[in-house]
Amino acid sequence: MVNLIAGLLAGLIRIGWDFPLTPVAVHHGAIMVGGFFTTLIALEKIIPLKRNFLLIIPLISALSLIIVVEGYYFIGQYFLLAGSLGLLAIQSVYFYRAPRDRSALLMVIGADCLVAGNILLMQKQFYPSSFPWWMGFLLFTVIGERLELSRFLPVSDQAKNLLFVFLALFLIGLIIPFHGIGKYISGLALICISVWMLRNDVIRIGLRNTGLVKYSSVALLLAHVSLLLEGVFLFALPDALFAYDISVHTFFIGFGFTMVFAHGPIILPAVLGINSKPYHPVLYLWLFLLQGSLLLRILSDSIVNMEWRKFSGLITVITILLYFITLVVQVIRTRQRISANIHPS
Repeated sequence: MVNLIAGLLAGLIRIGWDFPLTPVAVHHGAIMVGGFFTTLIALEKIIPLKRNFLLIIPLISALSLIIVVEGYYFIGQYFLLAGSLGLLAIQSVYFYRAPRDRSALLMVIGADCLVAGNILLMQKQFYPSSFPWWMGFLLFTVIGERLELSRFLPVSDQAKNLLFVFLALFLIGLIIPFHGIGKYISGLALICISVWMLRNDVIRIGLRNTGLVKYSSVALLLAHVSLLLEGVFLFALPDALFAYDISVHTFFIGFGFTMVFAHGPIILPAVLGINSKPYHPVLYLWLFLLQGSLLLRILSDSIVNMEWRKFSGLITVITILLYFITLVVQVIRTRQRISANIHPS
């Protein structure tokens, strides 16, 4: 959470808000991907294993925040790399058990992309060189998890093979390289992947349900639509002033954080060892505000309106923080209800 708050403040500074933390702004991407997303995913994987010694890995990843401290920049980069190598080891040793376990294989590839992005950052000292690989990290991790959760659905092997072709095409776009013809190949792949997920994920089943299941399905639908938009933007946007900004935030806000919003009420109780799910209908408000802030960001980038751009970032930050506050409040209420049932007055 410290990484999340630091990363969000860094993002606000980058778009023009005045905070006395200017050196932090440069490392917005590393804080969000390495300090927040990597730590969160590592915790999600480690907690069910009940091997406490592995918690050193998310701790190392979280400590990469020292990248923003004067004199510790390169040490922070080594923490980023060590945390990503640790996540790769967890995925490879504890989850990838057989060559036919293709959902686990995707998550291993995702961790490989994270390692590659962190190595490129150390070599080139240029965040745009790492961005596509960090994008691959979240993409392969999320798609792998969605396939694992959807394994009971009647999806043919032929359809699954088609998805793996699309994912391979995305990787080819990263390699040849991305900031050139590669972005068109990866963009086309993302369009195909998003359409495949919209057709074959459990969304349609969940939308007919109620409560948390319906909310998560709506969030998944919006995340896959954002992935589709990301593919369109990579494929079609010219190299305009804020085209890169549109691409980065369509993916990491529209796809990445919307996926966090979808899975948060499920992941947080699992990490804390609570059996119930902290759902409240107000989560819809934060979900739709997040999408609205992204649309405002895309519009303001397109017409180069700096004031709208600043406010889109502020809405995003406030929405993300209110989302997590809502989850914490619901968890506390759930624990109180459980305690009251166990020890009635």
